[in-house]
Amino acid sequence: MRGWSLLLAAILLAAGSGWATAEAAGSGNRTNDRLLALPPARQAQVLASSFRKGCIGVSAFPMGVTASGKAKGNAYWSVRCKNGKSYVVQIAPDAKGTAVVADCRALRGTGRECFKRF
Repeated sequence: MRGWSLLLAAILLAAGSGWATAEAAGSGNRTNDRLLALPPARQAQVLASSFRKGCIGVSAFPMGVTASGKAKGNAYWSVRCKNGKSYVVQIAPDAKGTAVVADCRALRGTGRECFKRF
């Protein structure tokens, strides 16, 4: 998990100022757009079931989508679990919606926080 945390933190830092809020379909990330179209409770369920860390999703929050740079098109979501843990999920704009998941604590020191828009 530490390796994924470091990778995610590096990606967040590298993306820098190229963040835009993903509030509507058409973000360029099909998986993100599909999630945005779901009811909030279903968003949390779908995200939590995708990473299987003993998380039963109770809330999800779309943090934003990178607008430029190497991470362009990556969508970021926060997920709060029934057990009190929270995760950040990076969703690639590829056909599979490849996800990288890290504990929200991995964002400490990056200038980003879970459950806050970019």
